[in-house]
Amino acid sequence: MPRCLVTGATGFIGPRLITNLQAAGGDVRCLVRASADTSRLTPLGVQLVPGDVTDRESLAAALSDVDFVFHLAGRTFARSYGEFAAVNEAGCDNVAAAAAGAANPPVVVVVSSLAAAGPSPVGKAHTERDTPEPISHYGRSKLAGEIAARKWAADVPISIVRPPAVFGPGDRAGLVLAKSIQKSGIHVVHRPDLPLSLVHADDLAEALLLVARCGERLDPTDPRGKGVYYACDPAVSSYIDMGQMLANGLGRKLRILKVRRWALNTAACFGELGSRITGRTSPLNFDKVREGTASGWVASPAKLASQTNFAPARSLAERYRETIEWYRSEGWL
Repeated sequence: MPRCLVTGATGFIGPRLITNLQAAGGDVRCLVRASADTSRLTPLGVQLVPGDVTDRESLAAALSDVDFVFHLAGRTFARSYGEFAAVNEAGCDNVAAAAAGAANPPVVVVVSSLAAAGPSPVGKAHTERDTPEPISHYGRSKLAGEIAARKWAADVPISIVRPPAVFGPGDRAGLVLAKSIQKSGIHVVHRPDLPLSLVHADDLAEALLLVARCGERLDPTDPRGKGVYYACDPAVSSYIDMGQMLANGLGRKLRILKVRRWALNTAACFGELGSRITGRTSPLNFDKVREGTASGWVASPAKLASQTNFAPARSLAERYRETIEWYRSEGWL
């Protein structure tokens, strides 16, 4: 794993991926915006290269003489589809185009999302050959990013990895839920049995390395799954399981509070209104309600496992305990 570029390195997954790349012998550089908080990257000793995935001209220097590009940069919350697309679609197109224009095009691993595929059918896990049917602005923008990357597949080796919900050290979204359960012992859900796939950040990082090294690449003539992977734990979880694993790690007894769809819509309405007034994105909006009330979010990692020998290092329950321990050691809990 020689010279690597990571975009979106200042996010939750970035530092975990960098640590894994360095352990594999990689020389890592990170594309960072001028306004980015790089405090979590400085201790890792990586090279910081100024640039922005929305500015194609700024990418040439970052991509110079790299062997692998891990494209993590993306928006998970936005006020409109246009805001999502500016980063998740155009940013992906810019990175793939810049890689294609390099003297020696690097392998590009695009981190997409299970949301790009849409909800899984009842009682069935998504496979890479299924036709994507996203239901949210976020999911549609991530699928648009995949399509943009595919346009360059004849000129640069590209693979796409679709993780489900990711958790682990540094996850602030998971921290909100952990704090709520720690304080009240109550887990608020709409559909307690909603089936979910999950993946720990370190297991996702290992999957990305495996795909970079030995995964198949996109075929511009085959839009049905070649070069695409789901990276998730093989165990199917649920909203109740997620809350219970957090409660176990916290040493709390868990109670489930089920809320109706109208209550979620009401909260989302206030979230949307607040976004319009303040100009800030809200984590609770109609986009997230659509995702949270779907039929399920389950994918099969069978293809990834069979082609790369991917296997999570530890169980989800153990990984949640590790996450709680990390939160405590960092003073987050």
